[in-house]
Amino acid sequence: MNRILLFCCIVGFNMIVYAQSPTINQSSLPMPGDTFAYMVDLNPTVSFNYNQVNANWNLSALQSDSVKYASYGITSQLSFAANFPNSNLYTYGPGFLYGGLGGGSPYPNNWGYMMFSTNNNGFYTIGFRGDFGYGMTNVIIQPNELLMKTPFTYGDSVFHNSSWEIVFNTVPTDYDTIYRRYTYKYILATGYGTLTTPYGIFTNSLAVKEYLRFYDTVEVKYGSFTITKFLAQADTIFHVHVWSTNKRNNLLTATYNPHNLTCLSIEYLNYEDLNTIPENIINPIAHQFPNPLRSGEICQLNFRANQVAIYNTYGKLIYRNKVNDSSFTVPYLTSGTYIAQFFDSNKNCICKSILIILNE
Repeated sequence: MNRILLFCCIVGFNMIVYAQSPTINQSSLPMPGDTFAYMVDLNPTVSFNYNQVNANWNLSALQSDSVKYASYGITSQLSFAANFPNSNLYTYGPGFLYGGLGGGSPYPNNWGYMMFSTNNNGFYTIGFRGDFGYGMTNVIIQPNELLMKTPFTYGDSVFHNSSWEIVFNTVPTDYDTIYRRYTYKYILATGYGTLTTPYGIFTNSLAVKEYLRFYDTVEVKYGSFTITKFLAQADTIFHVHVWSTNKRNNLLTATYNPHNLTCLSIEYLNYEDLNTIPENIINPIAHQFPNPLRSGEICQLNFRANQVAIYNTYGKLIYRNKVNDSSFTVPYLTSGTYIAQFFDSNKNCICKSILIILNE
């Protein structure tokens, strides 16, 4: 009888634990048109036990050493969208400025387009298209790399493999070089609770570990004959992402040394501008230049706008003025990264963009 009671207590306790665990669904994933800013603590000293349940993760002491962005455009409005049929959102620009999830693609090193997808099965990297090096080459990740599975709750796990390749000098009568990356990933939800960061308090948060092992190979071919093939590099990446049922996109990403588990950096959500703009209003090819630029310089636009508003990384409006002849004079701003929004005469936002000020 005592054993039966003990068994019932254990089962009941497990049911309570799992019942309290948040489930991350598609509503917590980024959407086309969303813009996020992440502060980065490059030497975190806070304690983060991501294996806890019913946890109170107090990371309010995180520092802001640098800033990254995740600004998602609408893929259907790109001229080459048909080459990435599974994608519905993308980022554009220098990869080192971008935060959020990127997976095994060359996210930090790419300067160009990173193609993503969100649906009821999760968040995926579809491929990429660089402006330089292998510029204007459409690279498809096959199968599309899983960044976050949905629905996903405490105790859930998933394995996922993917690969991509870039072929240089595709000439049948000459040597070709093929660069390939093979990615092997394990995702596991290890804890849940309430997360506190300098940005706020977030209940219903789920901690998700991501182990990623990749192998890069180089193959030199002449026609169908392989001249040589070798391993270029291999590495392991270990992240912990925190998601919430109350927010879109991940709240936090902690990067660890996979060998000794030392926390190397933590980036955390610090700004969000969620899409409320109809797709037919957003200008898909809008750019301002030069960028970066100095305070006092004239910023040119390749589109017509009536007004510009500039925000800092904390979401505070610091400048608003009219746009004259598709240009405006940048006010005095300290060196850093800002978010610019442009509006038409009806006060509709037609473009959101990162603005980099370098006064030196």
